[in-house]
This record gives sequence, structure tokens and C-alpha cells, in this order.
Amino acid sequence: MAKKKVVKKTAKKSDVNGGEFASVIIPPLQQSESEIWLIGDRPLLVNNKLSVAEGIADRYDKGKAGYVPPPPPTPEEAYANAFYVLPDSKYDAPHLKGRYGVPSSGVKKCACSAIRTTGITDNTTIGLIGKSFWVMEDAGGLCLVQFKKLVCDRRPVNIGSGAKTVPSMRQRPMFLDWKIKIRVKYNAKVLSKEQIINLFMHAGQYIGLCEMRAEKKQGQCGGFHVMGAGGTL
Repeated sequence: MAKKKVVKKTAKKSDVNGGEFASVIIPPLQQSESEIWLIGDRPLLVNNKLSVAEGIADRYDKGKAGYVPPPPPTPEEAYANAFYVLPDSKYDAPHLKGRYGVPSSGVKKCACSAIRTTGITDNTTIGLIGKSFWVMEDAGGLCLVQFKKLVCDRRPVNIGSGAKTVPSMRQRPMFLDWKIKIRVKYNAKVLSKEQIINLFMHAGQYIGLCEMRAEKKQGQCGGFHVMGAGGTL
């Protein structure tokens, strides 16, 4: 039986630019930065879950045999642990003169979650918008919250799910008459300052920040409207 003859094919150069391959052109990135105010029009309820996450990580690191559960915190300790404290704060929580904040990543997530509420449904466009801006931190990954009143919010919450649900009392800081000045860096070829403001306006109406926000079923907290940094507060 005769063997088939194998013919080797040689790739030809493109005819573009006189027989040479065309080069890829990457346009320059046009970065811009804007400052805007998030003005709270609903209470801001904060709950720092870092101590809970550290306990879970410690349990997994040591295993079931080596893990010894720590004593439960007192209500006062649980309340103090619920604050996000800036590294440069001269006062510990829950002092009224302390410098407290919210995670800058949470502010960015709030805005990204609001993209669909603007009427944009194309996933590629949503992804592009979400990657074209970010929120700068003030310190320690946090954006400073300025407020006129701080109260301790006490209410029952359900821990667990289904038949294993257990009611528990929670004490969390609630900021009233609050505002946050954020710095947003963005690709000016994709977004403008006006679009950034419009996006955060939707975020304040439909998503909100931190606990019991509008995005959740019980949403009555964390709502805000937006004002350019040059405006009068």
C-alpha cells in the first residue's frame, strides 16, 4: 500500500506594510482623578467582621483537636470590635473623637453593583466599567467617615439558617448625619466625571453601604446622594 506524501506548508508573511506583519497599536491610557462627597441621607450601620474572620481562620489553622474556643466577648467588647478604626486615630473605639471609616473596597463594590441599575445589561460593558475606576483609600484600606452623631444600635439578629436559626442581640455603631469624601481614579477614555457621579447616585439610591443597606431586603440604612467636591456642604 502506497504511503501518502506529506506536504509541508510554509507560512507566508502578510502583505500589509510591504510584506511585513502589521504592528499592534496600544493607545495611551488617559487617567483622571476626581473627588466627590457621599452625603448620607439614611443612617450608616457598620459592622467590622474582622474578629469573626480571624477566629474562623484560627480554627482551621489549628484543626478541631488543637482549637480552643476563646471566651465570648462582652457586649462592650463586641461593640468596640464592630468599628473600622483608621490607623492614625488617636482614640480607640468607641470614643466619639475616634477616626472611623468604611473599606474603600466596599465603596467600589457598591458602585459596581449599581451598574445594572443604570440600564446597562451587556456583561462586557459592565465588566469594562467596573475595571475602569477604583476608589482610593485614606489610610489602612479605609475611607474616613465624617459624622455629627454616633449611636449604639441594638437589635436582634438571626444566626444560622433554617431550623438551626438562633436569635442573638447585636450592638453595632450607627453614624447619623454622615458624609464621606472619596477620591476616584478612572480611565477618562471610558468614563467622565459626570458619569462617575451618576453611577454613585444610582449606588446611593439602589445599593447603599455597609449593613442593612438598600441592596438587602431589610434595606433602610447606608443610603446617600452625591455632590461634587467643589460644592457647598
